[in-house]
Amino acid sequence: MQRRKRSSALLTAALLLSTVGCFPGGIVDRGGFVDGAGILPEATSVRNASYRIVCRDRDEVKRREELVAKGEPVPNTPPVTYVTPEEYKGGCEVNGESSRFFLFHLWPVTPTLDPAYAMGLPVQELEGDTMINIRTWHETHYYSILGHVRVFRVRGDVIRFEEAKK
Repeated sequence: MQRRKRSSALLTAALLLSTVGCFPGGIVDRGGFVDGAGILPEATSVRNASYRIVCRDRDEVKRREELVAKGEPVPNTPPVTYVTPEEYKGGCEVNGESSRFFLFHLWPVTPTLDPAYAMGLPVQELEGDTMINIRTWHETHYYSILGHVRVFRVRGDVIRFEEAKK
C-alpha cells in the first residue's frame, strides 16, 4: 500500500511539473508559429474598372479625437482619403483576422476560420468595396494545456470603385 501511494505521488508530481513548466507560456508570452503564407495580388479582379485606394487619414483621426475630448459632435463618416493607383506609394495597407480557439487542444469552441470575415472587417471599417494586393497567412498560438488558437490573417489595400458618370 505504501509503495502504491508513493508511486501515485511521484506520478502526480511528474504530471504537475510537466504542466506547470509550460503554463507561463500562455500568460507571459504566447508561443506558436506561422504557416501557410500566401500572396494573392489578383484575388480581386478589377477588370479595368476605375477605382481609388482608400487610405486612413491620420490627421483627421487626430482632429476627431480632439473633438471627442472637447465634447463636440464627430462626423459619422470614416476618416479616409482616396488615392489614385498612379499616385499610390504604399503605406495604406490594412489588416483583418479571423480566429478559432480549441479548448484543451481538442474541442473547437468558436466558429470556424472565415477568410471572408477577415477581409470584410477592414473593408467595412473604411467603407470600401473590396481589397487588392492581398497577403494571407495562418498563425497558431499555444496557451499551455488550456488550448491553442488558429488565426487567419489578411493584409491588403482597400479600394473603392468610382461610380460611372451618366
